[in-house]
Amino acid sequence: MNRLSLSIFLYGISFFFSGNLMSQSLRNHGWVVAGTTTKLLIQGKEILNARDEFRFKTPEGMSQIQEIDYYLMLGEYYLRKKDKVGIANILYDLRTKKGEYSFADFLLTSLWKQSQGEEVQAIKVLDTYIQKEPNLYFRNLAKNMRTNLFQTGEDEKKSMIRMDCQKNKPYYSLCRVFRLQYYIDLPSGKEKDMHKHFVNIMRVSSPFFEDPNLEWIPLLDRVDEDLPAKLSFLGFVREGIHFQKMMMDLEKITDGSISENSNERMAFFQILLGDYPAAEESLLNFLRSAKGKKTSILNRVYVKLGALAYFQKDYKKSLDYYLKLDLNNWSADIHHPFLNEPMSITGVKDLISVSLYKVSGSEAALKALQKIKDPEKLNEADIWPKLRISQMLMDQNPELSSRMTDEIIYMAQEKKWRRLEYAATILQGYNQIYRKEFRKSTIELTKSRGILDEENAFYAAEFLRNFGFVFAHTASGKKGPVNGNIRDGVSDYLQNNLYEDLYYIRNYRPLAFSTDLFFEYALSHLRDDGDVWGLLDSLYKYNAVKWTRSLKGSPHSLFQIQFVDKQFQYLSGFSTTRESKFFDSTYADSRETESQFQRKNEEESVRNLESAKLPTILLLPYKEDFYLFTFNPKESKRNQLSWKVIHSQRPDNSDIIDSVRDLINTNKDNDTIQIYLNESGASLMRSLKKEMREIQIVFFFSLLPGSDPHKPLGVFSWKCPQNMRSLEGRGMNLVDTAYFEGSRILKEKERLHLWDFPANTSSMNQVTNLSWSCKSDSGNIEEIPFLKLFRRIDYRTVPRMVVYTERVIGKSWSDYSWHYQWLHFWFRSGTKKIGYMPTLPVLDSGSVSGLADPSKYREEGVWIQATVQ
Repeated sequence: MNRLSLSIFLYGISFFFSGNLMSQSLRNHGWVVAGTTTKLLIQGKEILNARDEFRFKTPEGMSQIQEIDYYLMLGEYYLRKKDKVGIANILYDLRTKKGEYSFADFLLTSLWKQSQGEEVQAIKVLDTYIQKEPNLYFRNLAKNMRTNLFQTGEDEKKSMIRMDCQKNKPYYSLCRVFRLQYYIDLPSGKEKDMHKHFVNIMRVSSPFFEDPNLEWIPLLDRVDEDLPAKLSFLGFVREGIHFQKMMMDLEKITDGSISENSNERMAFFQILLGDYPAAEESLLNFLRSAKGKKTSILNRVYVKLGALAYFQKDYKKSLDYYLKLDLNNWSADIHHPFLNEPMSITGVKDLISVSLYKVSGSEAALKALQKIKDPEKLNEADIWPKLRISQMLMDQNPELSSRMTDEIIYMAQEKKWRRLEYAATILQGYNQIYRKEFRKSTIELTKSRGILDEENAFYAAEFLRNFGFVFAHTASGKKGPVNGNIRDGVSDYLQNNLYEDLYYIRNYRPLAFSTDLFFEYALSHLRDDGDVWGLLDSLYKYNAVKWTRSLKGSPHSLFQIQFVDKQFQYLSGFSTTRESKFFDSTYADSRETESQFQRKNEEESVRNLESAKLPTILLLPYKEDFYLFTFNPKESKRNQLSWKVIHSQRPDNSDIIDSVRDLINTNKDNDTIQIYLNESGASLMRSLKKEMREIQIVFFFSLLPGSDPHKPLGVFSWKCPQNMRSLEGRGMNLVDTAYFEGSRILKEKERLHLWDFPANTSSMNQVTNLSWSCKSDSGNIEEIPFLKLFRRIDYRTVPRMVVYTERVIGKSWSDYSWHYQWLHFWFRSGTKKIGYMPTLPVLDSGSVSGLADPSKYREEGVWIQATVQ
């Protein structure tokens, strides 16, 4: 099929294009690309630029460490340019110097010989240096470099020597890379202490984002061109992108452009990060640099662009990209972006039909699908479009759809095409609901569970199966035992909701049975059944999904591991052939193990409420209403949890206030109530504080299991700010920046960290950009950026409690979102309780210790526990 017939298949959709430019911040050390200008900087000072064609000149006015960096950076340029004269000038200069230049000489000599194909001589040069060098630091640098350049092994792992790196030593940046390589190769995939490995990797990668000396790593492409991929497959995709960008800038400077290969690889990393506009721009850069390339290669990129636009729900743009495909030059190397397996021409038409349906409706999509001609001998790929037709026919002609689906199921069973059988069986389960064959529907849905084997388990769509049971029983009008299906379906949806739109493509999800409709049916059933715990579970998770989907951007630090693991599950088909060797590596195994560990540690259960000692309130919005749940520990087990629907959008509605008052009246011996902290809970607290001054109101943040040992807490704060220094000797422990931000570990485990310093106004455009700075006794400016906290705080450094004031966030408590994200960071990191005060009162040695007392926050402040008490 040529371009013209493809446009007929697409029913005449016109072309439209838009793109976003990637923003970037300029570095002050190393090679810099800024528009058409390129230059070499050493610690902010311009040394060479493109105007002088980066001709060699002897460095002047630099320290020895800076000179060595200069030689290595210029050396990597000449190596890529195969500039023999340039390399000779550097080596001559190095050999006239006294000091610690020798390693740079031997290293560049070895690399030059390697680039000339003289592998044996290149190894011999480094071996000679290793044998003669008496200094352990330089000898280990050479050994690690030899390992990188000349050793290959399973999973691309290296037997690196662990190095301690100091800024006052030369080759500091190389040392840091070797140290990072050592730590990323320690995890073996499945061990129990995986989390400790990941914490350590986070720590050793952090300086690359913080230390001006590490803004550029000379010879990084020679040291380990796959370092970005290894980090990304571990889940540290932000770090992978950081190093990939460095390598691409060197390409741009030496070759004049960035290779298609690098652009496509960068796009994959950006997709793993969730930065889809940047990924689209990288793929468009591929196309701009790929003029004259084979059509089959361009097809691969247009498929990715079309799928990427679909995933972002820009269905019109998705079709526009698909229109650029030339199916006359199809290649078996093109993979399905959402399944990561070879895709036939029939497969790509099936993919396109979903975008066409989204833009022009089922009639246009069906016409396009019906144009696909069957070959003489049908294989599995040829049957999928027929299942797509059945999917799109269901709401128009369920009888015909059902007959078609049955034929597909029989054929799939005969040929042992398990995935096709599974998708068709789920679809048939929904089809029978349309046909009012409710018993048959539950039989199909039950049968679907045993179809997929281990090889195809990734294709399962448990929330579709469980949703189907709920739809079938509700539509039948009979009370069915679907409470467990609701629970399992909601739990699966909580994990996979970001990829919901893909279920239309991957799993042939029926088009008429929406998630919104499922929640309507599920909540109606749970209400009628009197399943108050199930009702709370569903609404709690429904609101959790709404919150996560409202957040902009993707997670940082260790919080990114679970997110990236999910991206791999659904979007791995956007990878390039260069990454194929890593899919079965210990890097991928380790990421999955760590992701499972984190997910298990963060599994919330509404049943944790049963251990609550305090009267408890959860106010959960759903559409135009509120569901009010109250837990009364005084009642019998059966009656402890109660609920009511409040037909109002005001959290201070009189029905809500009256219900809280009733709860308090039945717990007269308890002067404290706890409220679940969400936006409506925060608003409710403000009203309750005005109306019920005799009651202390506290918050709990989550329904995670957990306990607080309630041990005495030592109070710690940052030594640097002037207002903190004045508290020294008043029961306050003041510590240096490194200890307060978590870079170094304090011996005391039971700590309260006091934050009362203003956020830098320049950082207040979004929460993650917040930073705090001050002038120390020595006159130096010290700073704690929030992103540094993300990288530094872990189970070894997190305080038991945090107390903070309005100055820290720069917004009052009524600006709920910012405070919530601040609290979310600390609680997810392991903090047990947080106190908030608008302003810090005058403190003395007695009142400092009182910061850990909940009653201090009764009037003006807010007290939040990590979990229900």
